Amino acid sequence: MAAEKLTRGRLAQIIVMLTLLVVAFFWRTLVYTPGLTIIDCEGERGFCGTSQSQQAIAFSWRKEQNSVIFSATSDQKPHLAYWGEEGNKQIEISDQQDRDGEKITLTWQWKTQDLPRDAMSFNLVFDQYQFKFNYPKSE
Repeated sequence: MAAEKLTRGRLAQIIVMLTLLVVAFFWRTLVYTPGLTIIDCEGERGFCGTSQSQQAIAFSWRKEQNSVIFSATSDQKPHLAYWGEEGNKQIEISDQQDRDGEKITLTWQWKTQDLPRDAMSFNLVFDQYQFKFNYPKSE
């Protein structure tokens, strides 16, 4: 291909296109919000996570007399924890936090009468991952 002389028109075209590309890149970067991936965790104890998530959690539910105890162990502390029911968020703060090397164990304990009415699940949010733990069924 023969080299062409750089004219004012061609230079203006290059500058306009580069400006558009840079603006589009920064616009997409600034307005991008990753979607929240919901991970359902079944049962009263075990491990929960997906092959795509870098976050894995060991969890357990326990009932003692008139209390319900939930513990979760992971590499990082969740930035939000709440009961989920029809979009309502009742934020819960962990009663206890223990660190064992790289792992953090968070424990929540509620009196049975203090639980939210019709509580169906307890949710922990780590960055873009929401772990949904189903409340154990009454026996």
